[in-house]
Amino acid sequence: KLLCIKKNSAPIMWNGDGTVELNGFRVLYSEVEYVRRIFERHPETAMNLRPKNQLVKNAYMNTLLDLIDIVCLAPQELTGEELRDAENTLLDLVGVGFELDWLKRKLEELCVKKKKMEARGAHMRELDRMIVEQRQVLLALEVERKNEENEAVSDSARLGFEDVV
Repeated sequence: KLLCIKKNSAPIMWNGDGTVELNGFRVLYSEVEYVRRIFERHPETAMNLRPKNQLVKNAYMNTLLDLIDIVCLAPQELTGEELRDAENTLLDLVGVGFELDWLKRKLEELCVKKKKMEARGAHMRELDRMIVEQRQVLLALEVERKNEENEAVSDSARLGFEDVV
């Protein structure tokens, strides 16, 4: 039994199995708002989608939602390999007809942030190494100065009678 309700501009069809039909995709009820926002902000997203089989379309939508979840992660939460996999997944989705220029830009921004973060981390490690080296130099200078001070005190001390005789 389908219950059809039109909310905003996209009709929603509730199915008896915990899924909802939205813009030709069957999604879990928990994902309705995400999918709705995708189509509200980017209505062109699935206009040219070639697969017509419902199961295949649903699998692609799930893949798209998974990819969006990845793009939402912080750069430090992703490895370079995971980012490359995300780029390949994006290419696969575009290859079947999804229009995802908006997501491609976000993924590119994430990749740039990741590279900057890695470069910044390497630079910070280099600065830490230099600080340690400079501390060692400073410590050696402090020891040398203390030795000079001790010798200066010794050289400037008055001699006693016993020292002279």
